[in-house]
Amino acid sequence: MKRYAFFATFLIAVVAFSTELKICYLNEELLPVVKVIEAKENPVLEIFEALSSPPSGLKSFVPQDVLRAYFFVGDYLILDLYGKKLKGMDFEAERYFLHQVLYTIFLNVKGVNNVYILVDGQKRNVLVKHVDIRFSFPREVWEKWPIH
Repeated sequence: MKRYAFFATFLIAVVAFSTELKICYLNEELLPVVKVIEAKENPVLEIFEALSSPPSGLKSFVPQDVLRAYFFVGDYLILDLYGKKLKGMDFEAERYFLHQVLYTIFLNVKGVNNVYILVDGQKRNVLVKHVDIRFSFPREVWEKWPIH
């Protein structure tokens, strides 16, 4: 019986989403503005859809349809992104892309303590050309704004 309970616990990762999603956009000074939307069926997809469609007067560095896939593994969230959607980003765009995505995820996904990023299904050293993505991004660093 204990073996089955351990196995079931091992297989099930509890990821808690609220019924509302807090989405981080940026104002003209590139400071965060958090807007609340209603969560429906797939919170991770909804986060990316909302991030790529900022309300009037706000900015986002998240391109449309950039999320290729995502996986929950224990307390990790693995994001697999389309490289062609990221192509051409400069340092500022890469930096704020990661800031917006990670901050928004950590605002909403309570069971995740680290985010790991793949591009086109592969581990890469940098997101595009500038920002190091070799290691995971821990909650304790990225759940606050500004990130230091």
